[in-house]
Order: sequence, then structure tokens, then C-alpha cells
Amino acid sequence: MTNAGEAQVVENHDTIKKIDSLSTMPYCGVDTDDNAAVEDRAVFETGKSWSPKHYELLHERIERLIDEKQAFFSLEFFPPRFVNGVPNFLERVERLSEGGSVFVDMTWHMGSDPANIDKVTSSSSIAASMLDYCGVDTMLHMTCVQYNKADTLKHLEQAKAMGLRSILALRGDLPPGTELEDTHQFRALDMIRWIREEYGNYFSIGCAGYPLGHPQAPSYKADLMYLKAKCDAGANFVITQLFFEAETFEKFVRDCREIGITKPIIPGIMPIMGYESIKRIAKLSQLEIPQHILDDLEPIKHDDDAVQKYGTERCIEMCRRLLDNGSAPSIHLYTMNREGSIREILKSLGLWKLEGDRVFPWKNRSQHPIRCLESVRPIYWSFRPRSYITRTRDWDQFPNGRWGNSSSPAFGDVSSYYLSNLTTLRNGDDRLAMFGKTIESFEDVKQVFINYITQSPNASGVKVTVLPWTEAETGVQPETSLITEQLVWCNENGILTVNSQPSVNGAPSTDPLVGWGKPGGYCYQKAYLECFMTAELSEKLIQIIERDFPVRVNYHAIDRNSTFDKTNSEETTPIAVTWGVFPGSEIAQPTVVDPLSFRAWRDEAYQMWMAQWGDFYPKESKSYGVIKSIHDEFRLVTLVDNDFQKPSVLFDVLQKALEELRK
Repeated sequence: MTNAGEAQVVENHDTIKKIDSLSTMPYCGVDTDDNAAVEDRAVFETGKSWSPKHYELLHERIERLIDEKQAFFSLEFFPPRFVNGVPNFLERVERLSEGGSVFVDMTWHMGSDPANIDKVTSSSSIAASMLDYCGVDTMLHMTCVQYNKADTLKHLEQAKAMGLRSILALRGDLPPGTELEDTHQFRALDMIRWIREEYGNYFSIGCAGYPLGHPQAPSYKADLMYLKAKCDAGANFVITQLFFEAETFEKFVRDCREIGITKPIIPGIMPIMGYESIKRIAKLSQLEIPQHILDDLEPIKHDDDAVQKYGTERCIEMCRRLLDNGSAPSIHLYTMNREGSIREILKSLGLWKLEGDRVFPWKNRSQHPIRCLESVRPIYWSFRPRSYITRTRDWDQFPNGRWGNSSSPAFGDVSSYYLSNLTTLRNGDDRLAMFGKTIESFEDVKQVFINYITQSPNASGVKVTVLPWTEAETGVQPETSLITEQLVWCNENGILTVNSQPSVNGAPSTDPLVGWGKPGGYCYQKAYLECFMTAELSEKLIQIIERDFPVRVNYHAIDRNSTFDKTNSEETTPIAVTWGVFPGSEIAQPTVVDPLSFRAWRDEAYQMWMAQWGDFYPKESKSYGVIKSIHDEFRLVTLVDNDFQKPSVLFDVLQKALEELRK
């Protein structure tokens, strides 16, 4: 029940305008330029809860998980300050989201020029990249006090165009040196109403809650009533400002429920990561740190490791209490763009997924509003998924079930991948340490490939964890162990392998090397090999295939300028090279070989020779010349063995071609 005075707070819009949210969660209203340096509750088992086939709005997913009594977590980040920090930032987000984050969010950082999608480090651009490249549902913070209604609607339309379906509606901090009267005086409640008026239920809307009341609110009760107004206007869930005591959140939830707020209330938790940083954040947020916490920190305030250890342990203790007593359905961690302590907290709480759901051989985007139905990809980009996402970013729909009879798929130009600044182009020193400071001959090139496949250190003691055709520096895939010996033989003989898979005939979908998809299913693969070889060897190889294996082996050989382009495959008919049979499902074929897509990949594959290898040497050097000659003269060849029930003949065919060529 509320008294008349409290009711007037809701009815009087002018009063409501005085008590709305600050701009940034987790900054507690702080718009900072500080860019931080960079194991048991329910354990989620692979396949236990299978991803829905359609996009599930964020608030629907939250409500479903609450109904299922399944605790979950979400993570908050702010944009990296510098362009060269974007790739590492995205890798960090992806690593953390792989632990099972239901969503991540990106703050509306005024210092980033947040609405400028032409700026790589803007909040909007980073949010879109988190969605596309990390494959996790992304919520964008959006403030409105600095803008008029038309500007805010423009920002919303832009978010929609980028594929974002979740907005955290906030008032925003007043610009430095301004008073409330100097701004447009729009508040989160206004934005929530605009979203519902203009977009209906297209967006999931989050709003901010303040467990101790907003610092500018007339009273704690008035702030609660304003929160109720935001929920009544269309906000789907509440994320709270940070707090230091579990009792604070528990009381806040009880008070919200008593006045009729029924929406999910998610606690915003900021682990103490540094003594000075938490004091600064608390001051700017107008929050008081409990004296007993300050007393605990005083003896260790100059020991960063000890402070972080204390903050991690205290965070775990508080989160465990809130989850165990049912006050919180989940936790929302303000990461401050850090990784180690966040991972430790989630593992200690039992929220971290011990295994991911490997729905397909490649990482699917089940939380992406458009890509959620994508189920087929060409095999060529297996080790360059970010490139594939960039080059297909403008597609309105994605292949589902079958790649189909393709007719010149409109892949974006490979240059867009580098212009986006989303690839981790290692500096020359990093690459040269793996590839060699000098390349004296073709023998040196072959040894780089061999060291990569075997994951053995090179002559300088450095492990080759990446090739120009791989994005992640994680070494070879587990299934490569099944054909390591054959791949080493290929490279010893000058056949430079860049992509491959062994044949598989009905392996269980839970197989640790080649399994994917629903439990209880079976996986199949045709042997596939992609490699660079001399023109002479490719001619002999084609001759042998057409003479001895015209049906069993499909080939496609091409040079960098397409002056040579030959295949025995149907031009517009893809070949399924990976498929699976699962309970209650149609046969899935997530990976194909497709001649038209191969030609799009050709440009990229050849460009990698120079962009991520040759160009690290002076152009007048012998090393540059060796790489350039391979780039100019070698052909790119793919081979598919169609008989997956028998041992693959691909390496036998290659051996025969070499023997006949050497006669």
C-alpha cells in the first residue's frame, strides 16, 4: 500500500523526472575513461537444455530460466579506448561468454562517441561486434538526457539495424558543468514509453534499480514508485546499481514486491578489484562503503593481489547467499573489462559451463536475432570464423537446413575484414618468432607448417600456434590428431595444408574429437583436404583423379588470378562434407564444399600469404621473395573423398601423383 503523497510521485511527471537513473551501469553513474588492464551450484551438461530453433527475446529467456529455477549470469563491459585494443577485447568477451553468459551488455560511454557507428570503438559499434563476433545476446545501454526525442529514436533505429534487440534504458549523467534545466530533461521513463510506442515488443527493455534509492530521488519510497512506473510503462526486467551488503538487495526486492513490482530483479555485482578504484567509484556513485569493509581493506590496501583476493572472496560469499536464499534469480557482474577474477567467481558459484553446447562443428549464433537459424556454412572458413561473419554481415538471411543451389553468394570483400579492425593482426615480431626471422628456402616454409601440425617448438624454441589461415592462436583442432601423420607427410613433400578433416562414419555425437549436435546422435564426415601445391603437381593430381577416381574424389584447383580454374564438381551444386543424424530431427548438414564460395575464399586465402606472412619481411629480402613466389605460383586445391565408409584415399592419390611426377 502507498500513501497519497507517494501516489502523487507516480502521477506527477515533473516529480518523476527528478529521480531517474544515472547513465551507466556498472559505473554507478560514472562515465570514466579508465580502461582497466587487461568451481559448485548447478553444472550445465552438454545438450541438457538444447537451444531453441528461433530467436528468443532476452526477457523471454530470462523468464524461462527463472521458471525452470536455473540460476544464470550476465556480464557488463565498457568499450576499449583504442582501436588496437578491440581484437583483444572481443577475444576476452568471447572467452567469458563461452562460460554460458545469458547476455552481455555494453555501456553508453560518452567518451566513445557512443552513437557513431563509423567509429570502431564507439559503444554502438562495439555492441554490434559483440553480438556478431562473440555470438552472445548483447544489450546496449542507451541514455536520453543529452538528446531530444528524435535523436533517441534515431539511436534505437540504428540499434535495430545492427541486429540488437535489447536496450537498457537510462537517463544518463548530466554533462559536466550543466544543470538539469540545461538538458532536454528526458528520462528513462520517457525512453521506455517511446520504445513501446514506436517499436511495440520488438526490443527487450531493461531498466535500472537502486537498492539504496537514487541519490537525486526525494526519498527511497519515491524512487521505488518511480521504478514501478518504469516497469508499468514496459520495462521487462530490472538490473540494480552496485551495493556492498546482501541485506541491502534482499530488502530492496521485498520492498519492490510489496508495491507490486513483479518483473525480474537482477542484482548488479561489482567485485572489489582495487582499493583506490572502488573508493573512486563509490564516491562518484554517491555510495558509502560500509566501515567494516574499509577496515578489512586498510591493512592490505597497498597489496593489489590481496585486495583482489579479498574482493573475489567477498563477492562469491554475497552472490552465493543471494542465489541460495532465492532473493536473486541470477547475477549480473560488472567486469570492468577484466577476466581472471570474473571467471573465478563464476566457477566458484557453479554457474560456469564446464562444457559448451557444440550444436554444429562451427560455433553457432543461437542468440543472434538473424543468425540464430543459420545451420550451414562452407568449410573454407572453418578456422577464420570472424572473417566469414564479416563477409556475410550484410546478408538478410542465412542458409538453414541446406546450402541449396547457390547462385553467386554475395560475400563481402575481404578488405572489409581488415577495415573493421576486428582481426588480431599480430605484429611482425610475434609472427617472425613463429615463422622465422629469415626464410632461406622453401624447406623453411614447409617446416613452419610441420611445426604447426605437430605443435612442436621451432628451432628457436617457439611453438607455432597459428598460421596465416587461422584466427585463433590455439593450435590445431582435436580431430587433427586422427590424421597428423598424413598431414606431416604432405607438408614434408611440399603440399602445404591449410584445412582438413578426417572421414567419420557414425561417431557418437558426444565423441570428444569429432562429436557435435544433440546427445544420442551420430556424426559423419567425408575426408577433406585443402592445400597449396605447385602447378605441375596439381596437373598430375587432376590427371590421376579423372583417370582412377572420377566418382570417388571431387577436386577443385585454382590459381590466384583464376587463369586456371578446374573442378569435376557441379558448378552450382554444393557437396555436404559433414552431416549428422539426431533423435527427433531432420538430418543436419552444417558444412559443405561449394565451388562458387570457394572462389570467394580464394582471394582471401592467397591474400593471407602476404598480409600475414610475407609483408613482415623487407620487400628486397630473400625471405619476402620466397613467400611471394609461393603466393604467385602455387595453386589452391581442395579434395573430397566421397566414400566415408572406407579409409580415405586422398593421401594415396597425392602419393601416386608425386611418384608419377618424379618419374
